[in-house]
Amino acid sequence: MFEYFSALGITIAVEYIVYLIFIRKKPYCLLLYSIIINCITHPLAYYFYSYFLSNTLSINSLEINNSVNIYFIIIELVVFLSEVIPIKYLINVSYKKAFLISFTANLVTASLSFIV
Repeated sequence: MFEYFSALGITIAVEYIVYLIFIRKKPYCLLLYSIIINCITHPLAYYFYSYFLSNTLSINSLEINNSVNIYFIIIELVVFLSEVIPIKYLINVSYKKAFLISFTANLVTASLSFIV
C-alpha cells in the first residue's frame, strides 16, 4: 500500500511541476487540479496495469516482457487522452495546449516509472 501512495504522490508532484512550467499562474489551483486529475486516473491505471501483469506471469519471460510493454503503452495512452479534457476545462486552455500538457506530464511520469 505504501508503494501505491508513494507512486501517486510522485505522479501528483511531477505533473504539478509540468503544469507550472506550462501555465505559470495560480500555483495552488494547479496543485489542486493535479490532485483531482491524478486521484481519478492513477488508481485506474495502477489497477489495470497490476491486473494485466498478474495475468501474464504464467507466460514465459520473453512473452511477459512484450505483453507488459504493450499493456503499459496502452494504459499510458488511455491515461494521456483521458487527462486532456479535465486539463482543458480546469486550467481553461485550448485543446492543443491541453494535449501538449497531458502528453508532457504523462511522458515524464511514465519515464520516471522506469527509473524509480
